[in-house]
Amino acid sequence: MIDYQSLTFSLKAHPISFLRAELHRRRFVRNVELRDMPSGQTATVAGLVLVRQRPGSAKGVIFETIEDETGVANIIVWPKTFEKYRNLVLGSRCVGIRGKLQNVDNVIHVVAHHVEDLTPMLSVLHQSDQLIESLANADEVRRPVEDVRHIVKPRSRTRKLLHEAPKLKHEYVHREPDRGLKEALPKGRNFH
Repeated sequence: MIDYQSLTFSLKAHPISFLRAELHRRRFVRNVELRDMPSGQTATVAGLVLVRQRPGSAKGVIFETIEDETGVANIIVWPKTFEKYRNLVLGSRCVGIRGKLQNVDNVIHVVAHHVEDLTPMLSVLHQSDQLIESLANADEVRRPVEDVRHIVKPRSRTRKLLHEAPKLKHEYVHREPDRGLKEALPKGRNFH
């Protein structure tokens, strides 16, 4: 989650991939699976909100793009549904959408009937176990070794940074689960 916070993308895996087991249990399908579903079927998808658009020519329709570890899904929110779920549509960073699938000439949309705020699920990414699992598969992560850098007096800026690195890592591991969650995800590109 630290890499997602600083780079707006993950070096290891998409944040939703760490939630996939729970999403699968709750019957959310991966966005890539929408291609194989017949038009008119009810679909339940989840993802990080990338873009919300409300073009003036769309008569109050909201177009939302969400992303999971397999790709994006395009969501259509009609005005009646938008009024019912206004706060969730405008404020959620991670959403679950249940609606009718439209697939016309491989242009796929989910017309939302129900919107669920899944942002609180992302707090699991701040827990220390998840942080270690999200780090690279380096030997030092899986089998930590004693850090002898503290013995060497820092002479250069690089050595000083290396000397301070364990302290910084320690701060992230022991951070409160929900603290910093808002800053961790990139701001959505919303156009109204």
